[in-house]
Amino acid sequence: MSNKLFQNFPTMQYRLNDGKIITIKDFFRKAKIETNAVDSIIEYQYYEILDGERPDVVASKLYGDGDLHWTFWLVNDFDNYYDWFMGQETFGNYMEEKYQGQCLVATNSSDIVSASSKFLIGETVTSNVAGKTASVLSVDPTHKCITVLGNIMEAGETISSHDKDGAVVKTFTVASVSDSQDGVHHYVDSNNNYRTYGGSGWTPVTHFTKEYEDNEKKRQIKIIKPSRIRRVVTEFERIMSDG
Repeated sequence: MSNKLFQNFPTMQYRLNDGKIITIKDFFRKAKIETNAVDSIIEYQYYEILDGERPDVVASKLYGDGDLHWTFWLVNDFDNYYDWFMGQETFGNYMEEKYQGQCLVATNSSDIVSASSKFLIGETVTSNVAGKTASVLSVDPTHKCITVLGNIMEAGETISSHDKDGAVVKTFTVASVSDSQDGVHHYVDSNNNYRTYGGSGWTPVTHFTKEYEDNEKKRQIKIIKPSRIRRVVTEFERIMSDG
């Protein structure tokens, strides 16, 4: 077995027994085309990833060889390293980086976007409370929200945008405030049907809940049975060496 089959994600590399080096994108493209050749000798089972377990740690635990973590990408619908389940600390860091600032909710969508004017991504807005400013990160008319990063805003404050001469272009009163990750992603009913707007019988699902549930779905992965791993790797190398 070659040493250090892969180097760095996403440009992972694999060294075949004959010394040939191929990148993960190239050989997985070919592997998917010839998947039946490998599937015919693979016996699968499932593994539940524990908090903080990296791919190489799981491969070492299952197969006694951390370099075999690439096999998880062979048998699961993974595109890159970020499809791997995130542990609690990693997930927390991911959410803080992706969902920055506050979600300022208006009473009506037209308060933030109208035919004549709208809040713009990247512009600076001010509050009627002296000294408070923030930059607009996103504008979401569906959920009547603008996400801003800067001074902490409060419900009841009036938020304004200005033209280059300082004149007020658009303004609205904040109906409610939440951290960005606690903003609404979608709504569900009692049958778990999904839609982007609320109403009677529809419960809001936050960005945090949606991301958490998506991450938990990645916890259970398909693996090659340890008793079959050597044969599968040998056959995989044969397929990849052809042509």
